[in-house]
Amino acid sequence: MRTRGSHLLIFFIILAAAAAGLVVFVLKRPRSRVVSPVLAAADETAPPPRRTLPPLPLRPLSPRLKALRGRAMEAASQVRGLEWRGEVGMTELSGWEYGTRTKEIADVLGTDDLKGLSRLAVAGGMLPEGTDLASLAVSFTAATAGATYSPLDKQVLLVSDSSGFRNTGLLTHEFVHALQDQHFDLLKLMLARPFSFDREEAAFALVEGDAVSVERRAAQGDIWARKTLEDVAREEDERYAGYRKGIGALFPPLLTETFIFRYRDGLRFVEAMRRARPAVNLDEVFRRPPVSSEQVLHPEKYLAGEAPREVGANAEGFADEGWRLTATTPLGEVGVRGLLMAGVQADEAKRAAAGWGGDRSFLFEREGHAPLFVWKSVWDTARDAQEFFRAYNAVLGLRGSPGAAPGESERVWREGGLVTRVRVEGDRVTVVRCADGDAAAALRLATESR
Repeated sequence: MRTRGSHLLIFFIILAAAAAGLVVFVLKRPRSRVVSPVLAAADETAPPPRRTLPPLPLRPLSPRLKALRGRAMEAASQVRGLEWRGEVGMTELSGWEYGTRTKEIADVLGTDDLKGLSRLAVAGGMLPEGTDLASLAVSFTAATAGATYSPLDKQVLLVSDSSGFRNTGLLTHEFVHALQDQHFDLLKLMLARPFSFDREEAAFALVEGDAVSVERRAAQGDIWARKTLEDVAREEDERYAGYRKGIGALFPPLLTETFIFRYRDGLRFVEAMRRARPAVNLDEVFRRPPVSSEQVLHPEKYLAGEAPREVGANAEGFADEGWRLTATTPLGEVGVRGLLMAGVQADEAKRAAAGWGGDRSFLFEREGHAPLFVWKSVWDTARDAQEFFRAYNAVLGLRGSPGAAPGESERVWREGGLVTRVRVEGDRVTVVRCADGDAAAALRLATESR
């Protein structure tokens, strides 16, 4: 992978779908016994985020960049098979200006909600204490992107390069995003309500996979068409080997694997649609995008319309104990895989996540108490649930010390002043992480609802 590469505003990519007010909320509805995925959305009465930005600097492109832009737009349109509905601007920015623009976009989309998602991930032990996803996303963008399409500016933003920018493939990739925006409205696609991290990851994989597919086809032509899906997956995985050892090593595996998923697995999904018999029209896939990362990882499940199983929580019971639900989202198969990669080998993490059937994580808060994290997952079979149970406990064992547990179906881990209890029952696994004194009641409430 190029260290400074493509990428549809990476701020917008790294968990930033949450930035439209889709994660954190205060329960204002009448209490119901179970929180459904629909009720687990953001407060839908809240006003939509601002969609205005300060103007970009007005500076003409050099003749060379104009020609590069023209070639990239033509290649994107021809290979993707979509007509341009209007002009798309391109602005060259200095590194400082690009970093400033990234921060402005973060402010427009709203960082408070990413901070809420940060609290959920930290409370669950998924990310280190003190992690701020809003700041992390801005820093990541400024550090990695050489060119990007901004759906807020409706322009390709190009970072100035003293050696002279010459990467037509990179620009073709970004202008595919511009085409997608003109035809399918990227903001609407990726900020759909109610929020689901899993569904947003699937949407990003479709968007990025489409752009990578065009980039590869434009560069390789018939050679690319002769490659099998296995060849495609292997080559893309090899492209990211350097990334994992470089900048990717600075981030938790959950973020690194999620980022790679959008490109590697998104490309494989798009190519699977193109190569299906009969071939699937990608425009129709954009109109009916995959609803889970599982559908991207296993394209046959998208074609079969296999949706995730719903998972809820005993909202009334937790409220009666004084807990307020402040954030919730499913992680999906790719989130589970990335989380497990913090403690087991990649192949084992992939196998353990593959039996995923549905999940949802919840953050409850209560004055005077440590945050309460609840994570419920359902699996295709009881055997799949056991496999995840073993792998997840291996992750916990790397950072915590074991505590007493009722039996083989439950494990207890202690870390600092917190306790994590993990219980497997049939095809279901329930996790609670909180202060020791709250754990027993939390686990009881968490397992009451299906």
